[in-house]
Amino acid sequence: MRRLLTVLAAAALAGTAYAQEWRNAPEYDVLLTSYDIVPGTIRLKAGQPVRLRFVNNSNQKHDFSARAFFRASKLRGRDARLVAGGRIELPPLATETIVLVPRAGRYRVSSSNVLHRMLGMTGKIVVE
Repeated sequence: MRRLLTVLAAAALAGTAYAQEWRNAPEYDVLLTSYDIVPGTIRLKAGQPVRLRFVNNSNQKHDFSARAFFRASKLRGRDARLVAGGRIELPPLATETIVLVPRAGRYRVSSSNVLHRMLGMTGKIVVE
């Protein structure tokens, strides 16, 4: 019983530590415009929590598809639903923020819309 209480206490403290890290994470804007992702290269630090604020400033819906990146990252619990299928979709003129801890690697990003991708809606994420 004592061992169970110790494990539960450690889990509660770890959860609190992660909550603190999420709140203090630096924020980066990712702008989704008509046929562009800005910045074209997103540079992050491995193992460091980060807030990614996606901004769609166009009058049409856009998405940011990065399946390998989202699969490799540890997402804040409530943000996992926002990147279902490895992409985040934003309606026109919308903003959405997700918080995650990225894993080292180089990842491709793009729109899942073929026409948007052909017109330049691509980029990469570099996590070192």
